[in-house]
Amino acid sequence: MLLEVPMNHFYTIQSGNNKFINKAISLVEASEEVLAFIALDISNFKYINDFYGMEEGDRVMEDIASFFFINEPLCRAAYGMGFDQFRGIYDMTAMSKEDLISYLTQKSHEFEHMLSTRYPLVYNHVYIGIYFYEDRTVDVRMATDRANLAKKVIKGTFNTNCQVFTENNCKAHYENMHMSNMFIRSSQNGGIELYIQPKVSVSKNCVVGGEALVRMRDEQGDLIMPGRFIPVLERIGLIERLDKIMIEKVFAFQRQCLDAGKKVYAISVNVSKQEFTSLTFADNIFKLQKKYQIAPDLIEFELVESTFVNDLSSIVETISSLRSEGFRISVDDFGAGYSTLNQIANIPADIIKLDGIFARESLNTDKGRAVVKSLITMLNDVNYKIVFEGIENKEQLDLVASYGCDTVQGFYYSRPIPAEDFVNKYGITDSLA
Repeated sequence: MLLEVPMNHFYTIQSGNNKFINKAISLVEASEEVLAFIALDISNFKYINDFYGMEEGDRVMEDIASFFFINEPLCRAAYGMGFDQFRGIYDMTAMSKEDLISYLTQKSHEFEHMLSTRYPLVYNHVYIGIYFYEDRTVDVRMATDRANLAKKVIKGTFNTNCQVFTENNCKAHYENMHMSNMFIRSSQNGGIELYIQPKVSVSKNCVVGGEALVRMRDEQGDLIMPGRFIPVLERIGLIERLDKIMIEKVFAFQRQCLDAGKKVYAISVNVSKQEFTSLTFADNIFKLQKKYQIAPDLIEFELVESTFVNDLSSIVETISSLRSEGFRISVDDFGAGYSTLNQIANIPADIIKLDGIFARESLNTDKGRAVVKSLITMLNDVNYKIVFEGIENKEQLDLVASYGCDTVQGFYYSRPIPAEDFVNKYGITDSLA
């Protein structure tokens, strides 16, 4: 439905976004007006529905549409997306950028005051993202998206009503969008690749296992390192999807090695807290084991240390189920900042992986070396298997070996390599000679 009032076009969600975009295109093509695209919503809208009823929620939506768009002389077009989401275009020909920001901020304060008077149980805050449409070669859809990105920069804060889009302040959101879209495409097109870094026995000078690590290829075939996309997946809630992909890749890799008659090593795979604490995680693992017929001692699940410290109660049952079937559990990044010595003996894990920070920093000082030596001794005394990560040179290797840690992982022996290369290099013999 199109609501027409003087100097205004407001499109409801029933009309869809296309009419708004078409109106925006006509505004850009048919006039010399200086335009600003805006995106608007309010905080805690759902609590108005919860505390005061759906009719009051509908009333607030109508008030937003009227106050900021339909009865706003500056507004040339607007779109109500449902709930509390709105997009609009203002004519700012007669004002500066600073004037428009001040004007919208003042309107926001007035609207917030009205809501607080009417709904005292709910605190509402207006968020407005602004994109000044100065480059008319920019597609209007992109202009709308940029206004929305600017709004997201301040979403969740309560001391600012308006945020102007700039490349810098929206860089993180661009990266999130870019990486999440790339990940989805890669996960559908075989672009998620399994790499393996060997774990080595110092005394035997041979490979004794490996850690599964992820790499992603973009549409041009370039390799993307996990430091770029894993934090994004964690922020936007896609990390569990990556976990599922990587876990199955490890099972499939082990099956391929067995079928090819290659030497098979225990491979560890990282699992996020979100995935490990899901109610179906253990059952899903048992289904994969049945599907691929892999001995459980060939699979290890790595959890970061903070999960054991902060979320132990929520993972004990899953750990017990997996360990009872023969799967092994590793504490990853031990010592990266969460360690509590009084809990070490009670961690329900088989393997402790000492974080690379020990190699980079602690082994460089007398006190640090004393701490590392004592820690290795203590972990050996309580019967944990130890893997020392981040070993990059012979001096580090000799020190940790002399302290009683025989299994190491790091660039000194090998960087992570494609799974196929791991098989070609170590599938016949584990010797490093």
